[in-house]
Amino acid sequence: MCPRWLYEKLPACYLLAAIGIIALSHSPLLWLAGGLLFVAGAASWMMRSSYRRTDLVIFPNKVWLQPEWLYEAQPFLWLVLGLLLSRQQGAGALLALLPCLWALRCLWARNHYRHHAEGLASQLRRHPTRRRRMRLLR
Repeated sequence: MCPRWLYEKLPACYLLAAIGIIALSHSPLLWLAGGLLFVAGAASWMMRSSYRRTDLVIFPNKVWLQPEWLYEAQPFLWLVLGLLLSRQQGAGALLALLPCLWALRCLWARNHYRHHAEGLASQLRRHPTRRRRMRLLR
């Protein structure tokens, strides 16, 4: 079993390795390998992030405007768009910074706000009867 500090950084390492492979290679076979590594890193990041998400527990009846899988995948789609734009010559390469920076900001925010904390969300998750009682008291 790997240490916790390494385990927590694995999805980011997968993504960085995939971006490096895609950006530095000229072979379509390496692009495919980088794409598969990118999908593996994005999927593991999304699964961990979704598991640590607390707003679905606090607001279980809220209707979201887009499907959850699309919401979770948006930063990775922005990163892919940035990578595709970076392959262009001239101003297209500079435009690639915008979606990449936005994706990094979204990933930072999700990493910062989604964690297992001893608070209201973890108490609601552990005690569904207490949550029902609190709704009845309101």
